[in-house]
Amino acid sequence: MSEQSAELLCTDDAGVRCVTLSHPMRRNALDDDARARLLALLQRTFADPAIRVLVITGAAGTFSAGGDLRAMSTDPAVAAPRLEIVGDIIRAIAAAPIPVLAAVEGQCYGFGLALAAASDHVIAGATAGFCCPFPRVGLAADGGLHHTLAARVGRGRAAQLLMFAEPVGTPLAAEWGLVDQATDDGKALPTALDRARTLTARAPLSLSTAKRLRADLAGLDAALRAEAAAQLDLITSDDFAEGVAAFLAKRPPTFHGR
Repeated sequence: MSEQSAELLCTDDAGVRCVTLSHPMRRNALDDDARARLLALLQRTFADPAIRVLVITGAAGTFSAGGDLRAMSTDPAVAAPRLEIVGDIIRAIAAAPIPVLAAVEGQCYGFGLALAAASDHVIAGATAGFCCPFPRVGLAADGGLHHTLAARVGRGRAAQLLMFAEPVGTPLAAEWGLVDQATDDGKALPTALDRARTLTARAPLSLSTAKRLRADLAGLDAALRAEAAAQLDLITSDDFAEGVAAFLAKRPPTFHGR
């Protein structure tokens, strides 16, 4: 594991597994290595009959700022496998035989938002913020967000999130349906663990059936494939190069549509 890559901290307690994304210096952003390790961890988790519920959270008062822009390659040969892993993570969560809960504090941006939106139950602290920042840097949302956001908040509000790239706080996110349960700051994880323990008392086959019957895996897969194809075009654009340069220089970008 690279020193610049997020740690994935894993704890188990009475059938509940908690995975913590931990890279506070990067606001728990995930690079290619961290995403590959997250996928492998999810696959092991969902194949383990002793795990009845998964909780995903972030360290140091932040869920995740998304992908690590500093480490993002503009080479399509490198980006294509990255996008495949992104898609496989979201597919794994959506198709998992167990409930997946997201405990959100602070920023829940980009791929972090994709993880939360794909989860079955989102619990957020009072001042958490949710954002699709992709248009700020010349990209479009990936991680199935065109599908999962529309399913959670409706097409119109999804368009607002996907295009304006403006943060939405917990109160409005809860009103829209992006957040299922709001808590005081610092209480998202303990609340999520408490709700997870409740789920361990429910019949596993009933829970997996409820999840399977409400899932639209074909629609999600189609969105992931379309997003990946679009993203491969955008990462080679002048606008993305400008977006990255502006981000690193901490200045407003100037986009030209090419």
